Amino acid sequence: MLPRMADAPFTAIQTESLDPAAFAIERSIIEPAGGRLIIQRAANQQERAAILKDAQCVLVSSAPITGELLDQLPNLQLIIRYGVGVDTLDIPAATAHGVVVAHYPDFCQPEVANHATMLLLAVARKLLAHDRSMREGRYRGEPFAVSAPIFGETMGIVALGNIGKQFAVRAKALGMDVIAYDPYLDDGVFAAAGVRRMRTLEDLLRNANHVSIHAPLTPETHHMFGREQFALMKPTSILVNTARGPIVEEAALVEALRGHQIAGAGLDVLEVEPVAADSPLLALPNVTLTPHSASYSERSNVLIKNRIGKTVVAFMQGRWPDEFATIPNRQEVQPRTTLR
Repeated sequence: MLPRMADAPFTAIQTESLDPAAFAIERSIIEPAGGRLIIQRAANQQERAAILKDAQCVLVSSAPITGELLDQLPNLQLIIRYGVGVDTLDIPAATAHGVVVAHYPDFCQPEVANHATMLLLAVARKLLAHDRSMREGRYRGEPFAVSAPIFGETMGIVALGNIGKQFAVRAKALGMDVIAYDPYLDDGVFAAAGVRRMRTLEDLLRNANHVSIHAPLTPETHHMFGREQFALMKPTSILVNTARGPIVEEAALVEALRGHQIAGAGLDVLEVEPVAADSPLLALPNVTLTPHSASYSERSNVLIKNRIGKTVVAFMQGRWPDEFATIPNRQEVQPRTTLR
């Protein structure tokens, strides 16, 4: 284990921002406790390795923390992910290196569920098309008849985790029947949420009028939605994705939208981010896009910053973080410092 140096402050570094002022909340918690927070943007992994050489903690938004990078960081003890997803982190490598990984899977559940609801309604009610039409001086220039119905329709939820369950509440409030697919949960979870269980993704796609994705990105969910899946969906259906872009094969989605296999899509996440200027999704009138912003609200932003600051301080004081990224990390990691 690495000794704690009395004359060397515990150093946390964020390598993805150019704005130190954006981390004032974390700094106000970490530095009075005797730690140090450094904000220094890295252009690539080589620069990131150099910046993090002496860090005990790295604060991560979307930067890849790979096994190769961890090999170069002998002092690193803690990785904290801003948010829920950990698909950019090599957790087995972190565990093998004795690095504890923390994240906050509950910090933005209402925001993401609200955002998914907004995207569903925006596509169904042709919000952007009507807005553009009016701004161009064409009052009621868009036909009403092609708006997809919501009330009385069946909403299919892929992954009934914390956000999926919150989205189910909102879908039912809109008067929808709700079905869900999640192979990792028992029947009691579906019953408690008041949704009907579909045993396979195929059954969900055949029965749902609209589909909302709330699954994590894993090897099993990568390109979970491709040509075969879109072929099973109803031509009047809307796909909503506020989870991770690579769950959906984007080329197949474009084909399905152009070929009217599905009616539209509301996407907060894309297979490649930021979206390319020549992406065909930008030219499709039946697509509503937002810039991976579903988790954001002033409330959630302040909440996670406070929690991260407190997690760093607790770790500095020799305490385990409350939120581990995975069960193997929690059960198997042998930390590089003494924790109680």
